[in-house]
Amino acid sequence: METITEDEIRVKLSKHYGGDNSNRDLVKNERNDSHGTVGSIVYSLSGSPPKGYAIVIPGIRMVNFYDNHGKRFRILKDTVVEETESSV
Repeated sequence: METITEDEIRVKLSKHYGGDNSNRDLVKNERNDSHGTVGSIVYSLSGSPPKGYAIVIPGIRMVNFYDNHGKRFRILKDTVVEETESSV
């Protein structure tokens, strides 16, 4: 099993588009869509225009990265986010 940090997610989203996006904060939205528990977590970068999204599905240990048009550009299988591993 692999791990990734929230900061690494922010960097992957920032670098996908090039330019300096280091001033954008990572926004985290936990979704209690799995019978009242966290079923997915959506990450995005603050600011405009949107720079893409990362959707984490803790139950199946998967992290998917999408561009601002909804096209998936990276899949991390058997991967958990360090900061959320203990809370799920």
